[in-house]
Amino acid sequence: MDSFKEKILLFGPIADYGGREIECGLIALVLSSKYEVSICSTGTITNKSQLFNFNKNQRVFSIKELLFNRFFILKIAGFLSYFKNTCKGEVSNYVKNYFAKKFFQYDEKVEIVLKDLISDFDAVFIIAQLSSGLVSEIIQLAKKDNKKVLFRTTGTITFSDYDYIELVDCFIHHSYNNASRINKSKKFAVIDQCANNESDLLNIPLSQRQVCNFLILSRLSQEKGVEEIIDSFLKVSSERDILFIAGNGILEIYLKTKYKNSRNVKFLGFLSGSKLSDLIKSVDCLIIPSPEESGPLVGIESMCAGKIVISTRVGAMEERLQGTSNDYWFDYNDFKSFEKVFFEVKDLKELEVKNISIELRRKYIEEYSIDIISNKYLKIVEETLGICV
Repeated sequence: MDSFKEKILLFGPIADYGGREIECGLIALVLSSKYEVSICSTGTITNKSQLFNFNKNQRVFSIKELLFNRFFILKIAGFLSYFKNTCKGEVSNYVKNYFAKKFFQYDEKVEIVLKDLISDFDAVFIIAQLSSGLVSEIIQLAKKDNKKVLFRTTGTITFSDYDYIELVDCFIHHSYNNASRINKSKKFAVIDQCANNESDLLNIPLSQRQVCNFLILSRLSQEKGVEEIIDSFLKVSSERDILFIAGNGILEIYLKTKYKNSRNVKFLGFLSGSKLSDLIKSVDCLIIPSPEESGPLVGIESMCAGKIVISTRVGAMEERLQGTSNDYWFDYNDFKSFEKVFFEVKDLKELEVKNISIELRRKYIEEYSIDIISNKYLKIVEETLGICV
């Protein structure tokens, strides 16, 4: 990498799978065209992380690795914890443990590592929730060192009374709805998501048949509302209606067991890449049942593919669908409101389905394409660093 490039550190609880990891991979790839980019995870990350789908050679490390390599006493404590936990995963993942916290000044050593880390970069680009661990610490240390701080918020903002808010040079939100929840921020930008499998999704023929194949693409955990929407779906669906469930999580086995005798529900597990694009091609309508999201990414992917969306009024979905005829909203865990929009969608004629499909794809191309989102990121980083005012 060229030595004159300014250095940017992407920082947050980046793990292996999820919307944050996909977003981090895209941001790193986009910024790498002009900057030297490194990624530091505050959690546990492996070489299987989805962020490597964008650049297999991306420089990535974790706070735990830095601590493990720097402090011999933490390395010893990490090995002891590693053996105690039957040697699963990487040894460095065990560097934070009871003995390290109680006897070896773990938190103080974290601050030392963060100070040294920040000194190597010109800016810190946080990708996290406001409440994520070490966010406050790295922001305050960065500002003491006169480094620029950008903050890409993930998740729905429910509380924003943090001492560091005014120190952030620029917040980046998925929607104006989320942006409005931070009253103290001096500057913000709204940059939504894009479909990273855009070319595949744009090649899917526009929908022009009556709706009968539905999809939920979600992590299978309690807060996503998947079980509740399956129950509602089974109450209103006809024999030919199918609900595909793509995703995994702690409720996967429970849900598969509960609905094993239902011919209308099919569990597909975790899908990515071409398999996911093929699935989206085969369905008619996406259902987003969750009460809290920042995006979600699957909503953008559905628009790119021209697929009708039934959704809670969550995250950026209302702003995304403005100006289209896709107006099918229901309240979280409210059967009556779901029943209403379900039958509205089921009653659509083939031409009506096609027209909505055209509008959704048009909206995606005009506002959410990879090129548009990438240019927005480059512009806001340049402005924040003072290169282009």
